Amino acid sequence: EKMSVVSPLQPADAEPTFTSGVTIVRPEKNARDGFELVGSRYTVLNKQLAPNESFVAESGAMMHMSSNITMSAFWGGFSSALSGESLARVRFENKSSDLPGYVGLTPNQPMAVIIPVNLDAGSLSAKRGAYFAGPESVRPHATFLPTRSCLACCCGGLPPVVQSIQGRGTAFLAAGGTVICKTLDSGEELIVDTHSLVAFSSSIAFDVKRVGTCTTTCLGGEGCFNTVLRGPGYVYIQSVSYEKLIDFLVTPVPAGGNSGNGKKDKKSGGHHHHHHGGCPPAPDCIDRRP
Repeated sequence: EKMSVVSPLQPADAEPTFTSGVTIVRPEKNARDGFELVGSRYTVLNKQLAPNESFVAESGAMMHMSSNITMSAFWGGFSSALSGESLARVRFENKSSDLPGYVGLTPNQPMAVIIPVNLDAGSLSAKRGAYFAGPESVRPHATFLPTRSCLACCCGGLPPVVQSIQGRGTAFLAAGGTVICKTLDSGEELIVDTHSLVAFSSSIAFDVKRVGTCTTTCLGGEGCFNTVLRGPGYVYIQSVSYEKLIDFLVTPVPAGGNSGNGKKDKKSGGHHHHHHGGCPPAPDCIDRRP
């Protein structure tokens, strides 16, 4: 008897069974604002600068630029620093009177993806340090977390002071992994892992919700509370947060054994050199036995 084999893959022309309503943030080109995002991962921002036009980015972000572009550092201000930005910012300016120029920028966050956000739709609230670059008309500054709940302020995962991004034009944020955007209708709620949250429009209400039972709290991996965002507005979420990346890359060395406490190591002939947990030993500390 013949048996029919059902493919585990859904045909490309099949009707979708459901939709989450999220949109993936992909690299794009914008001729009006004169920028392009290159690379689906570890994005590069190429910004064209007209004569006498300037552009501002975080320090250390320059990857390449044309010869008619000059760069100068300036103080970003106390409020900007309190929002997670560095004290110094860098201005890229086309001093030419008739020739266009360009600058290529990359975020300082490892393996980052760049998110372009048009601020004509309204200001943004973002996690500290999310802002990466933008025109002179865009300014990040510190603001209080937009919530009326003391519990959300203390247990929401974000600090009481977050970043507010205001101005005109396109602001560029830095995030990690795959970035999605979700638009919430009025009164619609979205539960988000706090570390995955990048930014949300100023019209969004921020709150927290208990994860569940004591077993879920202890073993679920999400802590005691999850973040609840209530519309109307839009939310940007990342799949690989900086906190998750650090936890993956930096592994603490357990106490005892080869922890660098001065005890002899039988396998290394009684010699053991101390090095910091999670980091490779210095070259002169490596046992190079034949």
